Amino acid sequence: MISNNIRPLRDVDVDVVIIGLGPTGATAANLLGQRGITTAVIERDISIYPRQRAIASDEDAHRVWQGLGLFDDMLATMSADVRVHFKHGGKTFLSMFSAESRDQGVPGMAYYHQPELERVLREGIARFPSVTVTSGFEAVDLSQDSDSVTITLRPVEGGGDDQLIRSRYVIAADGGSSAIRKLLGIALPGKHIEEPWFDIQLRAWYDLPADAPLDFTFISDPRRPGVDCPCPMGYHRVEYRVNKGETVEQLQTEAGLRGLLAERGIDYDQVEIFRSWGYTFHIRQAERWSKGRVFLAGDAAHIMPPFAGQGVSSGVRDAANLCWKLDAVLNGSADAELLQTYESERRLNVEQLTNFSLRIGRIVMLENEAAARVRDGLFVAASKVPGVSRLLAGNGVKPLYKLGTKGGFFGIAPLRRSPRGTFIKQPWVVGSDLTPVRLDVVLDNKWTWVGFPSAPIPRQLARAGVAEVKLEYASAIASHKVGAGHFVDSEGVLERQMRRARADGFLVRPDRFIYCSDREFAPGDHRRVAAAVVGGLHVAENRA
Repeated sequence: MISNNIRPLRDVDVDVVIIGLGPTGATAANLLGQRGITTAVIERDISIYPRQRAIASDEDAHRVWQGLGLFDDMLATMSADVRVHFKHGGKTFLSMFSAESRDQGVPGMAYYHQPELERVLREGIARFPSVTVTSGFEAVDLSQDSDSVTITLRPVEGGGDDQLIRSRYVIAADGGSSAIRKLLGIALPGKHIEEPWFDIQLRAWYDLPADAPLDFTFISDPRRPGVDCPCPMGYHRVEYRVNKGETVEQLQTEAGLRGLLAERGIDYDQVEIFRSWGYTFHIRQAERWSKGRVFLAGDAAHIMPPFAGQGVSSGVRDAANLCWKLDAVLNGSADAELLQTYESERRLNVEQLTNFSLRIGRIVMLENEAAARVRDGLFVAASKVPGVSRLLAGNGVKPLYKLGTKGGFFGIAPLRRSPRGTFIKQPWVVGSDLTPVRLDVVLDNKWTWVGFPSAPIPRQLARAGVAEVKLEYASAIASHKVGAGHFVDSEGVLERQMRRARADGFLVRPDRFIYCSDREFAPGDHRRVAAAVVGGLHVAENRA
């Protein structure tokens, strides 16, 4: 429980209620707090869950956390130098390096001890007086009308009265077994993978310096596939498929644990075992991600297979997409229909990453030894082909994060090579003081026009309160003549991105996605965007 942001629940009336304080809910709470939105977070557990359920996040989540001012603190206990190996019979047939972030300006992958990640996120929430956190309650009923949502909360351990909390909107980030989703009557179709797996969390048996690279290994052996997951702070996870004739109960005995660890060359007497558990995994997506004023996020909306480590990052992507839109509706003049673009924009990426994760699973879990040898040979051969080898080694096979534009909030007149729905890249830029800063520091979570001299901000957008980043070409820095309010992309990252889009300027949303380019901007876009710019109408009135 975060002691400095506590108030009694009875008769609380806020803008947003978040149910669940895992990484998705905590990220959403920080995003809303950053925007000054009154928010109440309800968490079932009194303290941070001690088991390390997730271990990895990627560049998309890192960029969101960077924008919250939390990523540097996270990096203090993360490892961002990760090498991923696929092994069979003690031999490596594929290695990948996860530092590549496709010019997003943050590490492409980082591994962590989940309780530490959640600690940083919760401490971040405490910065915002508009956000309160209450733990020890669960949602047992929900009703809503055209103006608000009312949730009935019950103490988890009994001994107290039910309490009501009202809000204009609700974010359900309460996990795969989401009580809110069930109260809404939203189905979670998909499939349950019957094959059981077994996980052991232990203190490492090796002496690994804090800044040493981590070697994550998929054991791609038909006899017993599994994973070795070294983690920062001396933790390590080892995972195994439970073979036929074995039970989780047997494997949790001392004899069972000794045998499993010995398979990986680990001496049971030389390690400290924290926890062990059996699990099966699911592949599911909610039939719909919202109902009325309630929105599902993270595992409440989609349960992903574990092989690509995308569960936490996908939840963070959900929160980032949804929270700026809530801000536009609550603090701007955007119509509530803007919120209905959440699912249409996000579902495509979830489906792509689910399929990507399943492809990795199929590589790891081949059951036939002959097929596994063929697989090994194909990857070894592919790794010798120059273009293919770089794609495989750099994790370029992971789908690029692009939002679904059909039904999304983007420019209404797309042209060929439109950049709509893609991230604006994040290089170092240099301003008039010649000090390099990351582009997102300049963007500052606002609607922003980013353009070269040939594409100044359209006057209608400037009147509506859209900010402007005036780009100069790299040659400007050589002369040490960077004007006030101008920025130089010294490595030409944005110049190359715009050249590919045949553009000289981008209109960028608060979540860093490109709304449209200068050659696509149409009169109808001005009206749509002006309504979504927080404070935009006030600016326009003052300039009129």
